Amino acid sequence: MKRRSVLALPLMGGIAPLLSRAQGTFPDRPIRLVVPFSTGTALDLAARMMAEGVSEEIGGSIVVDNRLGASGVIGTDAVAKAVADGYTLLFTAPAHYINQFAFASLPYDAVKDFRPVTKISNAHLVMVVGKSSPFSNVKQVIEYAKANPDKLRYSSSGQGGTIHLAFSLFNSMAGTRIEHVPYKSGAQALTDVIAGHVDITFTAVASALPHGKQGTLKLLGVSGLQRSRAMPDVPTISESTLPGFELTSWGGTLAPHGTPDAIVEKLNAAMVKVGQRPEFQSKLVAMGVEPDVLNTAAFARQIDVEVPKWRQLTDMTGVAKTMKQ
Repeated sequence: MKRRSVLALPLMGGIAPLLSRAQGTFPDRPIRLVVPFSTGTALDLAARMMAEGVSEEIGGSIVVDNRLGASGVIGTDAVAKAVADGYTLLFTAPAHYINQFAFASLPYDAVKDFRPVTKISNAHLVMVVGKSSPFSNVKQVIEYAKANPDKLRYSSSGQGGTIHLAFSLFNSMAGTRIEHVPYKSGAQALTDVIAGHVDITFTAVASALPHGKQGTLKLLGVSGLQRSRAMPDVPTISESTLPGFELTSWGGTLAPHGTPDAIVEKLNAAMVKVGQRPEFQSKLVAMGVEPDVLNTAAFARQIDVEVPKWRQLTDMTGVAKTMKQ
């Protein structure tokens, strides 16, 4: 027995480092954080801020990889097919789930192929009109639209996008018929409202802020249930005219399905810690984004509640299962 024990010592000495590496040195190489949207957007900037902070917390680098195309499908598919080891993550928005219902087919399942890690923020939309518009509040818009069906036109970033869904919800709750004019980009949709070619649109708070200060746009109402900290004088649509109206776009991290619990827990702990830093939250607010840090369990609960809502809205717009990659 003694001889066996002595002989086993060199063997155990060789196995121990392997066991240690397998159990707990994550991360031992750079983590790739895929953002399936353009650089410079509020979502991209929030992802980069978070990646920098989390890199410090976990002692390993996180590299942001903007993978564009097909309304976010290309970048998302890359994460869905990645090894579920924590080294490839997705920083995304509700478009992740909207695409599941809007596209005729996807190469992945938005729900089954991913697991929530941490939510960081909410991005409200704000209803805006040009400076020469006769409207100064949402109530006036509703009154005019009811008296003049199909006379008003709203611009959006395209069929099935967040603005399209927001106005579909607005028309449904207000009993109005405001006509949809889809554009290829949100920037062009906003430019034509400023120029007076289209009557009205929703846009991100971050996009509306400079135009509101310059007087080139009137800011009528925020789409969240709470006022935006970046524009506290602008009422919510819910408080001013349509109780319960809400449509916000969050930013949060998902991991491929099968990513080990221990790794998700480590990432979540670091992300929550970074997301709760006052300086991090101040930077978000300055961008027109609301801090809303949720841990893995709370984020999962929110997604469970939201997914049926996105399905209903895509049905309402008529784009359900009609879009192609």
